[in-house]
Amino acid sequence: MKTKLFTVEEANSLLPQVRQVLGGLRMRRARIQQLERDKAVEELSWLQPDGSVSAKAKQGLARIEKEQKEEIAAFEQSLEQMNRIGAQLKDLDDGLVDFFTSREEELVCLCWKDGEDRIRYWHDLESGFAGRRPLEDLE
Repeated sequence: MKTKLFTVEEANSLLPQVRQVLGGLRMRRARIQQLERDKAVEELSWLQPDGSVSAKAKQGLARIEKEQKEEIAAFEQSLEQMNRIGAQLKDLDDGLVDFFTSREEELVCLCWKDGEDRIRYWHDLESGFAGRRPLEDLE
């Protein structure tokens, strides 16, 4: 598949969608993590003296695991949505997102971080976020 290249304007126009997907990913990840904690509590709450888990706990665990699988599937769909947009999610916690562009026939990334109003930086493929440079240097 050919890599989609973006102008700064094209990438900026996609930021509202990227913000929405980021929010959904964060909510789903938090729910998946909560369900993992719920599973641990359910197992411990209904632990039998012989170390086995009660039938009631097994029912609760099955319900939690079903919901967790659904949340994981939805999380993966959101990641795919980000890919369809053409954005490369680099760090969910910090909301780091890259868009491919070119500079003098070299593939580089337009770099955006959640909380920034628009794309203001770029970096080469090797340096990543630590090597961000102002867009003025892109030309």
